[in-house]
Amino acid sequence: MTKGSNILLLILMLFAAGNIYAQTQKEREVVSSGGGTSQGTDIDLSYTIGEPVVTTEQGSSMIITQGFEQPYDYVGTVTFTIQIQNASCLGKKNGRAYIENLTGCRAPYRILWSAGTNPSDSASTLGLEAGDYTVQVVSDDGCNETVPFTIGLIDENPCLLKFYSGITPNNDGLNDSWIIENIDVFPKNKVDIYNRLGNRVWQGVDYDNDNTLWKGQNLSGNNLPSDTYFYVFEANGEIEKGWIELTR
Repeated sequence: MTKGSNILLLILMLFAAGNIYAQTQKEREVVSSGGGTSQGTDIDLSYTIGEPVVTTEQGSSMIITQGFEQPYDYVGTVTFTIQIQNASCLGKKNGRAYIENLTGCRAPYRILWSAGTNPSDSASTLGLEAGDYTVQVVSDDGCNETVPFTIGLIDENPCLLKFYSGITPNNDGLNDSWIIENIDVFPKNKVDIYNRLGNRVWQGVDYDNDNTLWKGQNLSGNNLPSDTYFYVFEANGEIEKGWIELTR
């Protein structure tokens, strides 16, 4: 057998032993929109079959390498329930709303109430009168949910003023000042206190049981003696009169 014949025989033997595969370099491309998502503690990722580096050809078939990963905008949902406390009567700002069972997406949450008195991002709000409100909750990863709620009335009638008839200003924390119930419904008002002789001993404008209130003192800030005093209350063009027993 000649040398040329030996080489030809070797080639035929190699083909008889199995197929020969070839690898070729391809340009970057996305070949499928399929894939999935993966969530970790601090990051959410999606992946597709794409950006191949090497393909291995097997006749008419092709094996393609794993592709790239890219950031994925995860869209979740914040869920919560709202509990409410209705205002006691028409015009009274003592309603309350608070959030329970807050879950979903990633904490911490930012809480924005449409009205009321509350610390920043508080789960509750106070000082609401009857009406419609909203609360918005935004998670750390951008989930956003706004829910409406309504504060109703325990008593649908207008709030009535109640003037207490006693005061014991002895600094024991009980009845140390004269209280007018529901005064917040009538913020623009004037109060005059008189003694038995008809002399005005004290006056307050915009009485509110807090910053402006009578503690049994006269206009100079001196303590008045135990006795019966008389008040004249004016608001919205209406006048109320009555007596107060001061006991030391």
